[in-house]
Amino acid sequence: MFLHEKKITGEYDMKKIAFVTGSRADYGIMRRYLNLLNNDEDINLKILVTGALLSETYGNQVELIYQDGFDIAAEIKVNLDSSSNRSVLHTMAETLDGFAEHFSKNKYDLLIILGDRYEMLSVATAAAMHRIPILHIHGGEATYGNYDEFIRHAITKMSLYHFTATEEYRRRVIQLGEDPNKVFYLGALGAENCMYINEENVSELVKKLPQRNYFVVLFHPETLTKLSTLYQINELLSAISCFKNYNFVFLGSNADTDSNVIRSTVKKFVEENENTLYFENLHTNAYHYLLKNSICLIGNSSSGIIEAPSLDVLTVNIGDRQKGRVRGNSVIDVKCFKEDIVKALNKVLNIHSNQKITNPYYKENTALCYYEKTKTIISNIEKDTLYPKVFFDLIKNDSGEEYYE
Repeated sequence: MFLHEKKITGEYDMKKIAFVTGSRADYGIMRRYLNLLNNDEDINLKILVTGALLSETYGNQVELIYQDGFDIAAEIKVNLDSSSNRSVLHTMAETLDGFAEHFSKNKYDLLIILGDRYEMLSVATAAAMHRIPILHIHGGEATYGNYDEFIRHAITKMSLYHFTATEEYRRRVIQLGEDPNKVFYLGALGAENCMYINEENVSELVKKLPQRNYFVVLFHPETLTKLSTLYQINELLSAISCFKNYNFVFLGSNADTDSNVIRSTVKKFVEENENTLYFENLHTNAYHYLLKNSICLIGNSSSGIIEAPSLDVLTVNIGDRQKGRVRGNSVIDVKCFKEDIVKALNKVLNIHSNQKITNPYYKENTALCYYEKTKTIISNIEKDTLYPKVFFDLIKNDSGEEYYE
């Protein structure tokens, strides 16, 4: 029988794969990889949406997914309140309940989860309890200044397959007891994606900004720190106030604890300073265009470490939120104090533009490699899920050193 005849008669079994997304960031990172999966006639791809993508506060960006033509199988709305850890835990409980209900009625051959967002921990828990195999992307990383650190590793332990961004992260996932044959170093999607900018998705307002005359500012809360969020954002804004001859473009903070503090403080600052501009959300292509044509990225976003180097853009990385991540030579690390930030910005302004930037997260054809490896995974998934997942123990050599084969 031909392939299309099998589909018509119901004899052809398409694999049902779901990707769950809760923010503009994780969806933007995954778009090119998802397109490859979606265009495969052997795969029935579903998108499950939750979190900030369904929140008016964060721009209700679910429309971007509809515009891209993906099949959204569920919109699981939760109350996003980032004012305290207690409120975040309530959001996690809501997310767990919503996805428990969804997975009880919908079976998937594979669920894809990116990263370390707290709502993704709830999704992973619900999926694992329903024995849905999980493919985890961006495991093995370290971010010591945020609760993402332990959330990421917890998701790793509930997942059967892993795509890591560096070889070091692959080794760390294996160290957590994961089977080396199911852990694959394929690079970071974001490091490749940002090099493909469709300017049709870039607004005229962004295009009209004076190139190389503005800084992009993207600052998120540190949730495992002794410094208050308000203190940190005020130190950053005090430093920025010393550069009146330059423009500053602020982007909205994500939905972590105390992000409301950052958002309200920044918005007030923008209202009072003519050389500033604020975007709550931007299309992924617009963000990359904005970043590519900037002087540098200021803040503590992972995109400054993973994506900015591919655009030949420097990053002033503030504080400990990204502490522990592998980084290239384009990242300038500073403490969250006004004087240190001012020195770093002056350093950026004095660096010659011919400096060669390296990106340890870039690997050629990453999206294609993700797609091809996913195809291999789903072809073996029945065999891989025949028995419960076991803990992989490292082997000790004669000297007592641990290693794996």
